[in-house]
Amino acid sequence: MALPMLRQCCGCVSLEKGCFLLGILSTLSCIAAIMAGSWSLPRHREREQEDNLISMTLVMFSTLSAISNVVVLVGVGMRRPGCLQLSLLFNSVFILCIFLVAVVTCLFSPELAPFLVEPGNIALIVIMIIAGAAYSVYYLTVVNSVYRKMKMSYSETALPM
Repeated sequence: MALPMLRQCCGCVSLEKGCFLLGILSTLSCIAAIMAGSWSLPRHREREQEDNLISMTLVMFSTLSAISNVVVLVGVGMRRPGCLQLSLLFNSVFILCIFLVAVVTCLFSPELAPFLVEPGNIALIVIMIIAGAAYSVYYLTVVNSVYRKMKMSYSETALPM
């Protein structure tokens, strides 16, 4: 099943401009995740080896996702549908891996154990993960719509070749 084709981004912005803005926002959020993961590596405090592995995994997938988001920005700026197609493939995998790291961190991190005692905190974490997933699906839908629009205007087919 294909993602839906959007005509505008966020209801009021052209698709290309919205994709560019969402690409910048996604890149900045990846940079924030890289900084947070780097900050919690062992040079700042002693931690369990598994926690360091989780932080390094977060940094790695956030870096790869940031690179993929920059490819989206280049693809939109230079009108290259191939860049958007490549970014869609890789970014969807990287986003899935980032969410898996977030879930594993929430479930198994001893640093979060005192925080997860209260039901309100658990609900907040679940809401934040669902909001992040919704944003990611919308971002990938916008990128896919721009890709299909570029592909249709250049070659009259949206099928990959």
